[in-house]
Amino acid sequence: MLSISEKLEIVLKREGVTKKELADKLGTSQPNVSKKFKYNDWRESDIKEICRAIGIESETVFKLSDGTIV
Repeated sequence: MLSISEKLEIVLKREGVTKKELADKLGTSQPNVSKKFKYNDWRESDIKEICRAIGIESETVFKLSDGTIV
């Protein structure tokens, strides 16, 4: 299973956005963004902010032990 950081790396690559460009769009530093990627330190609000900044959407999905998706 991919980590959130790994998924975000894929998203950025597919959207043609560098971490530096992402940092600029978020109004923060590139080292701060890189640190969050390194430690996989993401809040749901961070992910929503990233999506808004690069013009994409996200969904939160829970898969229960019986396979049900909520």
